[in-house]
Amino acid sequence: MKKGLFLLSLIVTFYALGTVSASAVTNDTVKVGLRYGSSVMSSANLENDEGSGYEFGYFEDDRTFVSLGETDETAITMEPAGRDGIQVTITGTDRVLYESREDTLAVMPQGRDPVTWFRGNRYRGGFEYTVSGGEEGGLALVNELYVEDYLKRVVPSEMPPSYEKEALKAQAVCARTFACLTTKHLSAYGFDVCSSTDCQAYSGIGEATSATDRAVEETEGECLYYDGELAQAYYHSSDGGATEDAANVWGSDVPYLQGKEDPYESAASIPDYQYTVTYTREELTWVLQNSGYSIGDVTNVYVSEYTPLGNVYKVTFEDSSGHSLTVKGETCRMAFYSTTYGKNVRSMRFTISGGSGGATVGGATGGSGST
Repeated sequence: MKKGLFLLSLIVTFYALGTVSASAVTNDTVKVGLRYGSSVMSSANLENDEGSGYEFGYFEDDRTFVSLGETDETAITMEPAGRDGIQVTITGTDRVLYESREDTLAVMPQGRDPVTWFRGNRYRGGFEYTVSGGEEGGLALVNELYVEDYLKRVVPSEMPPSYEKEALKAQAVCARTFACLTTKHLSAYGFDVCSSTDCQAYSGIGEATSATDRAVEETEGECLYYDGELAQAYYHSSDGGATEDAANVWGSDVPYLQGKEDPYESAASIPDYQYTVTYTREELTWVLQNSGYSIGDVTNVYVSEYTPLGNVYKVTFEDSSGHSLTVKGETCRMAFYSTTYGKNVRSMRFTISGGSGGATVGGATGGSGST
């Protein structure tokens, strides 16, 4: 997971899930977005790995499943049926098993402790398909499952199972807390957490790992709280040598998200730890202007202020008319982001050289404030 890179510097309290403040997770069920936005599918297949067919219906607001039909077929295909419907067929045939006139359809595998194949990975729980994009659109997909089952795949994806037991347990608590926080995805797409490193890595159940399973089981229901509210449990794989105060990254202070120097990272072997990325003046001009910044032809760029911990706080761009543009906080790295050129600045711990002829940005992967 690549989130804000901070250390929890104040004392936080462990509570059982749901005993103090409300969370995004409902009835111990987490909604994980597998396909949404630009990744929606024209059709989607499911196949029993363990189980005996499927039920069709919907999820109530409390995330309990309501069945409206069923099949003992073990391989099925879902696809949009017009603007507001979804059709289910036997995979590889035109035989229709079920038709929904709603734009959302829930599918629940049957059997004892069922496991389902989807796109090469195995999943527990149920699936919710939503028609997205109108007549020619596709299907968005959400996996709904018991939060502890979800965590048993997240923990080994985010931390090597060979790590110490207490480290794995700490990871489990952080991952559970993060899943329970209300995120941008809940309001935008209707699920709690995505399946990529934009949130937490999750790709189904994978191979069982006794050490990580035990870490989840021994911390079951435990989350981090601060002053009676779920904490923002951001974590990271590397920090470039120091984390950073939340106020210097996102603009608002969070008492327990305060920057600290990291004396241990320099001794670790981290693949692709150092990076550089080079921009021409023309590229910088195009990127800034197409991101909505008011600036002419860029002639110079430099770091204009660092934080006391050595992370970038302000970057200044100058144009040919003498105008300057200064950005601060996380915008210092996001201002360089371009899908068109396939370039980005990975952290807020970097330097800039060659500013008048373009810019070469170099730093340590992961430094404070990546998202």
